[in-house]
Amino acid sequence: MSRNPEALAAALRGYLPGGETVRAVVPLTTGFSNETYRIEGADWILRMPPAGGAILKGHDVLAQARLYAALGEIAGRLPVPGIVAICEDESVLGVPFFVMECVKGAEVHDTQLPDWFTAADDQFRRQLCERWLTQVAGFADLAPLPLLGDPVSPEQDARMWRAFADTANCPPLVAAYDRLLSRPAPVSGPPSLVHGDVKLSNFMWHHGELSAVLDWEMAINGEPLSDLGYLLIFFEGPFHRASTQLKEPGMFTREEAIALWERVTGRFSKGVIWHEMAQIAKILCTMAEGTNLWVTGRNTDPKLAYFQKNLDYYLGVLVSMLDAEGM
Repeated sequence: MSRNPEALAAALRGYLPGGETVRAVVPLTTGFSNETYRIEGADWILRMPPAGGAILKGHDVLAQARLYAALGEIAGRLPVPGIVAICEDESVLGVPFFVMECVKGAEVHDTQLPDWFTAADDQFRRQLCERWLTQVAGFADLAPLPLLGDPVSPEQDARMWRAFADTANCPPLVAAYDRLLSRPAPVSGPPSLVHGDVKLSNFMWHHGELSAVLDWEMAINGEPLSDLGYLLIFFEGPFHRASTQLKEPGMFTREEAIALWERVTGRFSKGVIWHEMAQIAKILCTMAEGTNLWVTGRNTDPKLAYFQKNLDYYLGVLVSMLDAEGM
């Protein structure tokens, strides 16, 4: 992060209601769609656009803040942080930003697993996994959110991401999208709210209980099988390995995850592999653009250097799946 935390703290003291309680602003994460800081003293969270620019366009922080506010109005259904302030005035911090409540809990990081997760017994991890999967399945029961606009069909969503892959100068990914779109997407029923990025690390936990669902940047109104397809990327399957978190003893298998989703949603998962391939391709779009930025020298963030390796691996996975499906 290139921003000055002391300057941020000083500006927030003068802007926020109750700003006199702000002791410091501490960097937490450097995302490619936003930057996150803890506001100490007030115990709030600050989210801002990344200083180097976002990889994915349209993930502006004001849209995120308004989405969190709308989600919070779904009474008793979704654990999301409350919004403290939304600021469009760029004279305050130099960019738009929002401040939200700091929720108690911790994530299960994608690769650096926390001790509280690894040291627990198998039953603890199994219960946590069940709560995660149950919450994701519960999204299928939520009506489309007006703020997100008209429902998007799986094909419409795939075509949007295909255009992104083309802009990222990744012909193999564009070709994979064309193969995928040669066959209609299966649907499980009426459209619902779709989170779009349901990996385990986007869920916060406090003493084993789910305390918050975060990172709604890719949310749409659409087909619930999209979220199930995204989930399955992280489970060991015929074409790809399991994520680091799901290799731990006690976590569900792919088959158990599908069965739970069907039981909770009352929908059938037939044809979910189409959606799994679409979600792998969606993730590849970010990798392709990150690789493109790195190779062309337009972004020198060293993390982007790792995108090429993952891009090659998951492109291979996607092509193998398409081959197996006869697409």
